[in-house]
Amino acid sequence: MMRAVLEAFRDRRRKVWLADSFQGYPPPDAQRYPADANDQHRSFPELAVTIETVKQNFGRYGLLDDQLCFLGGWFRDTLPNSPIKRLALLHVDCDMYESTIQSLHHLYPKLLPGGYLIVDDYGALPACRRAVTDFRHEFRIEAQLHEIDWTGVFWQVPNTLRAE
Repeated sequence: MMRAVLEAFRDRRRKVWLADSFQGYPPPDAQRYPADANDQHRSFPELAVTIETVKQNFGRYGLLDDQLCFLGGWFRDTLPNSPIKRLALLHVDCDMYESTIQSLHHLYPKLLPGGYLIVDDYGALPACRRAVTDFRHEFRIEAQLHEIDWTGVFWQVPNTLRAE
């Protein structure tokens, strides 16, 4: 959707990063992330969408171009050293505790002051909610949490913070 918005506004300056495993969900690491102990996402093969399929979908709408940047692999491996420098909007849809907390730890600091964080599944998946709650507590984030619908939430990065 964000790539389509940039197209509609003829914005050629910004990039849209798509970070995904493109192979489904990682095996739960219950020892490190107890909230994922009984996670079943991996058992649903339809949740594994290949990068080729994603590119075909963008291409179908004429949106597959150099403004799209793909970062494939498990977040624990790709996000710590990702080439992503700055973000105006971070949309996290990871479902599992580990993937959500990894996304927040590695990408939230790159959100610019005034930027927005959107988290899907906050209301639907306890592991996701736990990761967000733990992250906000760890970094003393007091920005108001706004509900989008029964599952999604967002907050705005205060203008007083600087992204690194």
